[in-house]
Amino acid sequence: RGTPVRSMGCLCMLRPASALLLLLPATSLRVGGLPKLFQRTASPVTAREAALVSLLSDAFLAREPPNEAAAVAAVRDLSSACVPFDAARFGDGLWITVYTCGAETPRWQRLAQSRASRLLPSPNVAGQRYSFSDNGGRVLNYAELVGAALHITAGGAFEAVDAAQRCPKDFSVQIDGGTVCVGGLTLALPISGPGYLRVLYTSPAIRILTSLTRSPDRWEDAGLVAVQLPAERVAPDWVAPCV
Repeated sequence: RGTPVRSMGCLCMLRPASALLLLLPATSLRVGGLPKLFQRTASPVTAREAALVSLLSDAFLAREPPNEAAAVAAVRDLSSACVPFDAARFGDGLWITVYTCGAETPRWQRLAQSRASRLLPSPNVAGQRYSFSDNGGRVLNYAELVGAALHITAGGAFEAVDAAQRCPKDFSVQIDGGTVCVGGLTLALPISGPGYLRVLYTSPAIRILTSLTRSPDRWEDAGLVAVQLPAERVAPDWVAPCV
């Protein structure tokens, strides 16, 4: 409802925003005053996202663990933000896992971050690629042991379990095979089984995922939370090998 104001002998109605302007000091109505009063600022979620991306990318490139308390707090806050889920933004390309928490360090991460890996010129890459199509979704898990010269993969299908449009967004996963690649030689790995993925947070810059069940062959435990960044952010020179 408007606010009655008597002006020039007549009674007119002002909307609340207009009434607010009448209450502002004259200095606030100057050219420099309104922008300062009404200027947009970064939302708490956007600011926390940017801080977490910076924290984790710096730690990954330095091959050092991030500040644990800061990382856990940021992951918790973003996971509770219930942001919209957009498959187009989740999309193709490898996303590298730069941080995990919530469960025992997964086997693939222990292998990728072994002491021997520190002798390599760049960090081993481990992550996932999710692809959506009219025929359903496909996921590829990828982990390097000695750079791209020795890496393993596990792939399969996934599909949404409900029509939720916001995070957390759940998917069922069915792994149907894997490979180990040594140089130019690719060998099949007999790996298969079901999984359950929950997307806690996603944006073009970062995504937070959790596994609700133990993965096939116990490569990771239920409850593991993985934070991933696009490969171009932390490994811009990385080129997909035989995946």
